[in-house]
Amino acid sequence: MSNEGCGGGGNLFTGLEPAKQAEYLAMLAQEARLLEFSLEGEDPEFRRIGDRLQRALEGALDADGPDETEGARGELEDVLTGAREAGLRLSAQLSEVDVDGILGTMKMRVLSTVLAPPAPAMNA
Repeated sequence: MSNEGCGGGGNLFTGLEPAKQAEYLAMLAQEARLLEFSLEGEDPEFRRIGDRLQRALEGALDADGPDETEGARGELEDVLTGAREAGLRLSAQLSEVDVDGILGTMKMRVLSTVLAPPAPAMNA
């Protein structure tokens, strides 16, 4: 499976409540070996939320066992609730990349996430 998750702007993902987003992200993080996080915008509040989200995603990626996974999911839900209240959108996608190493080329799953401010309103 080369691409999973909510790509294409993350419209389906954005429509979910923070609790479902957190559950889904925690599941994707458990499948991933690497994390790619991107924050769009320079607002200090967005940067603070982005920092918290990145730490929460790293915690979900590194979680061992049900207790740590549940703790990571709870942290993700808290951060995603704050992101939604700030008007931020999140997209996430799970993909595979080839990584060259000492033992040859290996495929690793990467969780790519983008946290972005709301799209500007278009006047018709």
